[in-house]
Amino acid sequence: MRRGTPAVMILVLGLTLVLGAGLYAQVKKDSKTGLDRIEGTIQSMNKDKSTLSIVQTGTRATWQVVYNDQTKFTRRNEPAKLEDLKDGQRVICLGKYEKDQLTASRIDIRTAK
Repeated sequence: MRRGTPAVMILVLGLTLVLGAGLYAQVKKDSKTGLDRIEGTIQSMNKDKSTLSIVQTGTRATWQVVYNDQTKFTRRNEPAKLEDLKDGQRVICLGKYEKDQLTASRIDIRTAK
């Protein structure tokens, strides 16, 4: 075995882990609606800009979610309001992902009252 072989193997393993985590932290497709889906916890809200910062469950990746007057808000699939959203709540956001943000058509609050 050559002297450089272990170093190359360690480098390849490291790149695989880094790239694999990046690929895992992708926006998923919802099987029922076909919309892009991000599930996680609200890290911060900016009501002036109509944005949420979501930390994705499992990957800890942070995503920007934009909502508008067309966005429907629900709590465990029952009607809710924007005012019901709070930092630290677990949510499922469905919409269209483009330009590094998800424009939500629906935000469902999963955390109990």
